[in-house]
Amino acid sequence: MGSPQDLPNAIRRSVKPPLHRLFDWAFGGYAMTSNTEEEYVGTVHLTEDEFEAILAEAGFRRNVISSLKVRVDGNVSDGSWAFRESPLADWQLHVILHNVDDTVEVYAHWEYSWITHPIKHYRAVACAPEKGVRMTRRLLREYESERYPDGIPFEIESFYWRTPWYLTVVDELSEDLTKWMSGIKRRISALRS
Repeated sequence: MGSPQDLPNAIRRSVKPPLHRLFDWAFGGYAMTSNTEEEYVGTVHLTEDEFEAILAEAGFRRNVISSLKVRVDGNVSDGSWAFRESPLADWQLHVILHNVDDTVEVYAHWEYSWITHPIKHYRAVACAPEKGVRMTRRLLREYESERYPDGIPFEIESFYWRTPWYLTVVDELSEDLTKWMSGIKRRISALRS
């Protein structure tokens, strides 16, 4: 989050949590949601800035309106991008980025465009993670440039090797326990730094 183009995401990270609390209180709505395991595309071995430049070149646009995505371990999304065939297309491919060390974990889903179908989009009608993952992986494999003639370097890491996989299992049992455990993990990580 050090480059100037990260300003929109920095604003999202500060504005969305209070909006989420207001929406939740007022009408049970949301401004923050979770990424699910079925949305995991892969881990890209590039910096966030490098990968975002590739997304922009491939026709994606920064998606500042989307809800802020939070993984079960508390990692907050570092970028939200959408691809539409045209500005008024019915559907969009939504790609979400999470910085993890020197890599970017990519999540995706196929959904109604918030521009042309705001209510269906908000209610996640016909949202298809599998299709979004398939499309994004194909984009990564087929992307060609002088620097990446064989596609973008990424790997599909096992659920058990990504940190912290166990929180997803715990979250199925208790959301409060997950929050407590992820808080401990963050404190331990801070002590190590």
